[in-house]
Amino acid sequence: MSSSKAAWFGRTGLKLAMALIIALVAAGAHGVAADYLPSDLRAQVERLKADSAESASDASNQRLRAEILWHWANAYAVNGGELPVNLTQIVAAVLRSERSNPNVTAALDAYIGELTLLDEKPLAIGSLTADEGPFEAASFVSIRQTYRVGQRAMTVGAGFLIARHFMPNFGLWQASDPQGDNFIAIASSNESVSFVSDTAKIAGMHGGFRESIDTLVFRVATGTLSPDDTVTITYGDQTQGSRGLLMPTFSSDRMPLPIYLAFERGGHFFTLPIQPIVVSGTQIARVRGFAPSVVDLNEKFTLSVRAEDRYFNRATGDLPEWTVTVDGERVKTIPAGGKAITLIHEITLPRPGVYHFRIESADGEIVGSSNPVLAQAKPGNRIYWGDTHGHSGFAEGIGTPDRFMSWARDDARLDYVTHSEHDIWMDDYEWSHLRDNVRKYSAEGSFIAYLGYEWSVQNVDGGHHNVLYRTPENRKRISSHFYPRLSDLYQGLRETADTRDIVIIPHAHQAGDYRQNDPALEPLIEIMSQHGTFEWFGRMYLNHGHQAGFTAASDNHLSQPGYSAPLGGSLAQRGGLGAVLASNKTTDGLFDAMKNLKTYATSGERMILQVSLNGAQMGDRTAFAEDRKVVGRVIGTAPIDTITLIKNDEQIWQQDLATDQRDRLDDEGIFLLGFSSDSAPAHPGDNPRGFRGWSGTIEVVDADLSEAQGTDFHNHIAQSLEIDTDNPNLIHFSTLSRGNTSSLKLNLTGVKRSTHIKVALVSLLESGGAPPIFRRPQRSAESAFTLRVRDLVKGQVEEQLPMDEYVDRVSLRRVLGEGSSDVQFEFTDSGGKQGDYYYVRVKQVDDATAWSSPIWVGGYAKK
Repeated sequence: MSSSKAAWFGRTGLKLAMALIIALVAAGAHGVAADYLPSDLRAQVERLKADSAESASDASNQRLRAEILWHWANAYAVNGGELPVNLTQIVAAVLRSERSNPNVTAALDAYIGELTLLDEKPLAIGSLTADEGPFEAASFVSIRQTYRVGQRAMTVGAGFLIARHFMPNFGLWQASDPQGDNFIAIASSNESVSFVSDTAKIAGMHGGFRESIDTLVFRVATGTLSPDDTVTITYGDQTQGSRGLLMPTFSSDRMPLPIYLAFERGGHFFTLPIQPIVVSGTQIARVRGFAPSVVDLNEKFTLSVRAEDRYFNRATGDLPEWTVTVDGERVKTIPAGGKAITLIHEITLPRPGVYHFRIESADGEIVGSSNPVLAQAKPGNRIYWGDTHGHSGFAEGIGTPDRFMSWARDDARLDYVTHSEHDIWMDDYEWSHLRDNVRKYSAEGSFIAYLGYEWSVQNVDGGHHNVLYRTPENRKRISSHFYPRLSDLYQGLRETADTRDIVIIPHAHQAGDYRQNDPALEPLIEIMSQHGTFEWFGRMYLNHGHQAGFTAASDNHLSQPGYSAPLGGSLAQRGGLGAVLASNKTTDGLFDAMKNLKTYATSGERMILQVSLNGAQMGDRTAFAEDRKVVGRVIGTAPIDTITLIKNDEQIWQQDLATDQRDRLDDEGIFLLGFSSDSAPAHPGDNPRGFRGWSGTIEVVDADLSEAQGTDFHNHIAQSLEIDTDNPNLIHFSTLSRGNTSSLKLNLTGVKRSTHIKVALVSLLESGGAPPIFRRPQRSAESAFTLRVRDLVKGQVEEQLPMDEYVDRVSLRRVLGEGSSDVQFEFTDSGGKQGDYYYVRVKQVDDATAWSSPIWVGGYAKK
């Protein structure tokens, strides 16, 4: 559908073959072997063409027409054709609706018309080529796309719609100031043709996504574009002084610059294939190491060293020499000028303990580390890291499926992954391609890919659910096109596959219906992603009596699962990771562990978490006992802040390891200024609350600010921190929160009882939420308040900010300078009832969080 098949089929052979086949069809070869449609479908398509030409779609015929269009479009796609990006979504909207929507039926008729032209006159629409790059991320460039006119001429009023994918953070495009940034120009090889700029409204992934927005159109003002004339659109035309087009901050093998064309004024805009424009990373800013979390003594394993830019892309340019050490001993020296990713094989650890690999450039300017590695003799379960929820350009995202898989395996160093595209944007060709990729990239013991998709309906019909299959063979997607309610999904999956081979994972952004759960199909709940932090969502499933474990995922839309920087909009924070506890890294081993709830969730950091209750492990239901002894250990990537035990939706115990609770006040101190907001919906059944933005100034009074940094600042659009040029104690900042806390770390000197922090916040509208049902996004009030050191109680003080149904919080905490990243904990709860559940939440001082799956005491699970 939205993908350019040219990008992965190659840009010659198959397209030329298909053009010949379709040309034969257009010449009257219907029903012969060369036709891409079987004879019975061809007859239906011909009737659809005739009926559609005679009368517009309406409530009486739209469903039948949509069904025929669905089968027609899938046959066209499977045979190499390029579908309009929103065609399958419009079909879904018709099939799932009981009423006729004029905008939807008009779009249905337009797509019938577009496929009719492609079917009967395949050469009417010409071809498109582009400067493919690579272009450096976040740089100013000039890119040309050239259209060669097909067999259908373009007269006065015809237009080129210069669409923009809703996701990339390009600079703002314009066609009025040739000296300004992001100026777009148009020219033709036909000197008699001139153009004028105009606008047209467009919705969907190349427009306003959920609503139509005005989009740039260049219309033919004079002359006629004849076959083989060329038209060149230059993005970032630099010939008149413009710096060029500002590229997005993320790398990609297929950055979309969509163009549509209309043959007459007011006519339908036809799709042109998206070209595979490549964007690379930029200069090095950081280095990161990836290693297994648990290894046996003297077991050989691999460490990946990844040089990256400030946007989490692979770094480009001259790379330094690296020295890799562990416990002060050199492991390897990596020569300068190497690749961004270097694998160090056959590392062994002979002694039990926790190890962190240190990676340092020769000049000492860049230092990084790996995740913690726990070495122990004959470990039982290992910890395997994965992402069960991510997207590419096959849905409303960006990039190719092969980039998605190679990023998961090589860049994020995941153990397992699912490329889970939205079913409403998926055609049969794409499903087949995803299935083939699972076979292509999976390697038992090394990297496991699972076939899956995202069943996508509004929350009133059940909400979004990711469906994973154990193996790719003979798997049918139970699409929301024909299975539009959650009960339909459960039934359809049960009818077409063994329940032992299916894992369903609902998530909260377009909230899953937590009142429903098929215990044989739905063992896990996604409680964190780039959309936000939704611990409440997992609790709602538990509170409704469902026995389900916790996981997290990225929901990344840039073909960068498992490890990437967030953008603006609704994907505004770091993505999560799912930890699977299994004895081996095999397809069955990991899948069975997910089915058995042997999982935990993190907000992206690879924290080692061990939790047991009376000997039972995460996901277990143990025998009833009055005394419940919870024992655990956490090995973090930063010092541990708090360990919290939740029982039946209530916090019953917390160990605070970071707050400096002493009465004595030192001259120097480290303070965390935290900004928190709830993400739970104010009304049952609604989608979660959006991101709360925080922006304004912070001023330190009666102390000196020696250093300030954001603990979780990964979003280069929505998060910033800048010291005022005139006042070194004044910070200009912005950040955001959605069910979590975002903190600023302040290092102060000259601290005294009169020291205080003045906070001034501007008014901001909540953002990034899925369509609300009951509560619309609200605007926070301007506010100013003071947090005083003398008001600290046990090391902290808090300001509460009411906002209609919510109370947001800004806290100031004095924290210890040194903390442990390896903590063992123990707590005994006495008394309770049958079926009580317990889980642990761990938070680090850098705001990274992990959640164990629950353990149940007594009672019985749903069946």
